[in-house]
Amino acid sequence: MKRIFLMLAIVSISLCESSCVSTKRFNELKADAIRLDSENAIQSEKIDSLNRRIYQINNTMNQERSRYERNSESARRNFEEMKNRYERLLRAGSDEADRMLKEIEQNQIKLQELEARLQSREEAIRQIKQKVSNALLGFEGKGLTVTQKGGMVYVSMEDKLLFNSGSFQIGAQGKKAVSELAEVLAQNPDINIMVEGHTDNVPYKENGHLKDNLDLSVKRATTVTRLLLQNKGISPDRIVSAGRGDALPLDNENSREARQKNRRTEIILTPKLDELFELAQ
Repeated sequence: MKRIFLMLAIVSISLCESSCVSTKRFNELKADAIRLDSENAIQSEKIDSLNRRIYQINNTMNQERSRYERNSESARRNFEEMKNRYERLLRAGSDEADRMLKEIEQNQIKLQELEARLQSREEAIRQIKQKVSNALLGFEGKGLTVTQKGGMVYVSMEDKLLFNSGSFQIGAQGKKAVSELAEVLAQNPDINIMVEGHTDNVPYKENGHLKDNLDLSVKRATTVTRLLLQNKGISPDRIVSAGRGDALPLDNENSREARQKNRRTEIILTPKLDELFELAQ
């Protein structure tokens, strides 16, 4: 409004000076002044609105920037923590992998040693069989057989070579065969010995010394064991003797030939396994 009054004053002065301006022209100028002042007020309001909008936008941007910076810092910390955790796990995994690799390598070495010793054991079994077969060559076909199975050597002597029917007293031929076997065993101290007595399934008639077939098989095994121990090169802790009675027949047929085959004494030879067991643990 001040601008309008100012313009009117200027116009009035001009009119007074010139005295040639009409009232109509004065009114036109007055209207123009009012219109211009109104447009100016509108533009000022738009400028104020734009300034307020700019302020809001700046404020929003500042808030968003602050939130982004906070989120960015949190993400950075999380990333650092995850990276550190990954590195720790990687180091731990590497240590565990190294430990497992060393353990595998040690087990491979142990397995190779075990396989080598097993091969040596098999070779020892083969050599024992050969030595025993050579020592008892004169008795083969006379009720004595030497076989190898399951990592052991079986020296099987039929009763006709060792004992009379129903007796546990060993005969001369049997003593000779057992004594020659004892010579081989005395020269091989790493061989464990098991002596097993076996009978047929014909019931044994009880007498003052024996009750049944089991007693007879035990006494026969004990007799052979004592004869082996007469050789001072054989330590008693190498020998185990047992009676099986008729529990483990070679032939289940109920015939004369089958019963003769089942009446036997088996001397089972096995290399000592202490070192193998220690290595396998």
